[in-house]
Amino acid sequence: MSHQRTLNQPVSWEGIGLHTGQQIRMTLSPSSANRGVVFRRVDLPGSPTIEARPGNVTNTQYATTLAKNGATVKTVEHLMSAFAGMGVDNVLVELDGPEVPIGDGSATPFVELIRRAGLRRQFAPKTFLKIRQPIKVEVGTRSIYFFKYKGISVIYTMYFDHPILGEQTSAMEVGRERYARDVAPARTFGFLRDVEMLHRMGLAKGGSLENALVIGEDGVLNGPLRFSDELVRHKILDLLGDLYLLGKPLVGTIIAQGAGHQLHLQL
Repeated sequence: MSHQRTLNQPVSWEGIGLHTGQQIRMTLSPSSANRGVVFRRVDLPGSPTIEARPGNVTNTQYATTLAKNGATVKTVEHLMSAFAGMGVDNVLVELDGPEVPIGDGSATPFVELIRRAGLRRQFAPKTFLKIRQPIKVEVGTRSIYFFKYKGISVIYTMYFDHPILGEQTSAMEVGRERYARDVAPARTFGFLRDVEMLHRMGLAKGGSLENALVIGEDGVLNGPLRFSDELVRHKILDLLGDLYLLGKPLVGTIIAQGAGHQLHLQL
């Protein structure tokens, strides 16, 4: 029987928010069994909490945002992905601002935080969500299929409207070591042509060549890439983080084509 796990000790980190541009301090702390992932805004009166659940998702435009009782936390997907990939079941995430720090745009900083804190086994059984029959979500040309399988595997295809990038596909079974090595390092990305539009929307205020891959007409401006298919690997990273809002590890095969945060949430 598998057991739930939490952190062995608190660990803190500070960084800038990708969309808000604010400097934010984050502390990850151990939590009791069966609590799941809970965010706490320590900068707000009463330090309100937000459970990481699909029902608390209020926005999926360029990031996944959670909100409850007037409190909001933006860009949770990379941190949630690290919790999923590293097997963290219960954790309290305290923030003194409205967004999870972006780091270098990947989940590796969060993996390193989890490793620094260490994991402690809890006296509560770990349960899983197993796919018993196929699930399909389609919106236009975008789709996600979920099939029965003994472990967790992902096949993700993205089509990029760019003369160099074209189509990318990545397929892998995702265990803890595979996640840390082959998924977590993949960085978020954006197109240079979209930067002004994002700024007009009040987004990407903290974006830079240090925390996101920027793609111009001739290719990636701030390479080299960590993987030849780094962009689609980052989509796998996002997918695993969004689906961990379900509160339990998934067992099955996911086939995604051109999906994104909104389709992940629909699934």
